Amino acid sequence: MLNADFVRGGPVVLVSRPQRNAGLGLLAALGFYCYIIKFSDRVLTYKTKKSGGGEGIRETVLRILWQTCGYREALTVTKLSLMLMLRTFGSVWVSRHWGKIVNSVVTANFPRLKQLVSEFAAATVALSVLNALLKFYNSTLRLQVREQITRWCHEMYLRPGYTVYYRANRVGEHRLENCDHQIASDVQIFSQVFTDVVSQSLKPTVDFIVYSVELSRVQGLATPLTLYAWFAIASCVSTWTLPPFGEIAATRQHLEGQFRARHSDLIAHCEQIAFLRGERPEKGVLNASLDRLLAHCRREHHLSFNSEIVRQYLNKYFVTVIGLFLVSRPLRLQRCGGPMPSYTS
Repeated sequence: MLNADFVRGGPVVLVSRPQRNAGLGLLAALGFYCYIIKFSDRVLTYKTKKSGGGEGIRETVLRILWQTCGYREALTVTKLSLMLMLRTFGSVWVSRHWGKIVNSVVTANFPRLKQLVSEFAAATVALSVLNALLKFYNSTLRLQVREQITRWCHEMYLRPGYTVYYRANRVGEHRLENCDHQIASDVQIFSQVFTDVVSQSLKPTVDFIVYSVELSRVQGLATPLTLYAWFAIASCVSTWTLPPFGEIAATRQHLEGQFRARHSDLIAHCEQIAFLRGERPEKGVLNASLDRLLAHCRREHHLSFNSEIVRQYLNKYFVTVIGLFLVSRPLRLQRCGGPMPSYTS
């Protein structure tokens, strides 16, 4: 069955059942996803060697999680992945259903419009529950990871007979600074960042595969392949301009801990400082620690600003230009008298 739409310059006839290339789209999406994984591995290896070798960030995170987390956290990640997948399918359904509603409005088919709006109102209740479950499992995973890592730190920190807590705080030049900050604050930040990384990695993966299949089914394989090529170029440029955020974040947390430790030392030695009238030297120590922290934060903000300009333009705005050309491709081919794509006739 054929549906005819009219544009300036003549009619364009669209096939209501386009040729299905969903399988090819799925294979192309999986292939490009494998390329992304390999590319990320190369980038991490290069940055690790550039920073002087040693253990990479991914290896460190995996080692920490392997020693602390278990089946409970894995089950929560599985539930979170399922919710993200259902949310993606829900977004696809909303897009299709919204298109039907707009079509009913344009054609003034009010009985069908009433039915579609009722279906939309009923389905969005489930979508609201799904969004709430996403936030719930995110919070649950964050608390579970923090609990497991903190309990493991307590176990290692207070092992009977080893006096680790004493050696780490009082003995030698290589003692650990601000252990309280690392256990109480850094673990909480790590749990928050880890949960954000998991949710923000799983959702784009599911969206990428689902939307690649939909684009291949509707417009053929040329559209997703063009977008893949552009994102490959954009990822190379973004990686080249991206500052070492892992090293920057680690340095910032170290400086935050030092600043907090200076205030802890002031509280611990307040009687001696008051007796010796040492307010001026102590203020100088506190201000110097604060200045180092603020200087690093300003450097981080400048680097983030420069890289964000490139990232926003490449991944948000210029890709929109490419998408507009791809969407208008069948109309341009028909008006120029060229062959129509597989989804038009």
